[in-house]
Amino acid sequence: MKTFLCLLLTSLLVSSTVISQSSQEPPELKEATELTKSLVQLFKEDKFDEALPLAKRALEIRERLLPRTDPQVATSLANLGDVYMAKRDYDAARKTFERLLQMQEEQAGPNNVKLASTLDRLGALYYLDRKPEKAEELYQRALAVREKAFGPENVQVADTLYAMAQFYRFRREYKRALASYKRSLMIYGPSKGVTSAEFERASMGLSCLAYESHNDAIFKEREAIQKQFAPELPVAPPAEIINGKAITLEKPAYPVEARSLRLSGTIVVHVDIDERGKVIGAKDVCQGLPYLSQSAVKAAFKARFTPTKVSGVPMKVTGVILYNFVAP
Repeated sequence: MKTFLCLLLTSLLVSSTVISQSSQEPPELKEATELTKSLVQLFKEDKFDEALPLAKRALEIRERLLPRTDPQVATSLANLGDVYMAKRDYDAARKTFERLLQMQEEQAGPNNVKLASTLDRLGALYYLDRKPEKAEELYQRALAVREKAFGPENVQVADTLYAMAQFYRFRREYKRALASYKRSLMIYGPSKGVTSAEFERASMGLSCLAYESHNDAIFKEREAIQKQFAPELPVAPPAEIINGKAITLEKPAYPVEARSLRLSGTIVVHVDIDERGKVIGAKDVCQGLPYLSQSAVKAAFKARFTPTKVSGVPMKVTGVILYNFVAP
């Protein structure tokens, strides 16, 4: 459920920051701390409906008893915003993070690195609100404050570059996406290593860009970057695009929910095909736009292929199906 937002962000996880309790602390503030602990656990278990009232209650207590710009209030606002995002209540999430940003600007100034995470989240939310220019402005601002605070080769800079690459990819601004992915990989490579989750995540994004832009040269660029940092490790070859090999390839439905957001784009579905040519496994490996992703995977299971034989023996095979969605 959190997948798409995770792609536009570096992460989507309720803050686990817990303020140490004091014996002099009012009972209600202790209650807010316990509520925060519980909602973090519920969030990790994807129990967002149960987490929401806890997030609201913790925020209400802290706003009532603490100064407006207190760090505990900011933590509660961030928690509530993340729960709204996970529940796909994007309008409520945007309003919550706008409140948080205003508070952070008043407390730390407009160019403080503490704003970066909030800016990333608002960038994703403005993209979903069909305001890409505003989204890009926020991503660029997050990048600038992180570069100023940590330098251009810092991992947190790479995190924002990755989020921006995802944004540009979903916008089909492929050249800008390519530049951001490559720069993020050039930071992750020496700092985290090519087997790290961060490097693999950005490398997969680069592969998705290659599929969606129909540019096989990008796969070679991905391989060259990995070899630069780990020449001894093999690079997995890209999966074959098999749309043209299907006997039947059903057109996926365009969901009502996607219509309201006017979503469009390419969904990359990796499929496992059995000895009879039937799809027995399907996964959106690029974890694309919400609603479109589910529709594409559902359609992929209905695809049929001529059985693959090696020396006359039927074999299981894998491949990639691309589904293109255009907003009506």
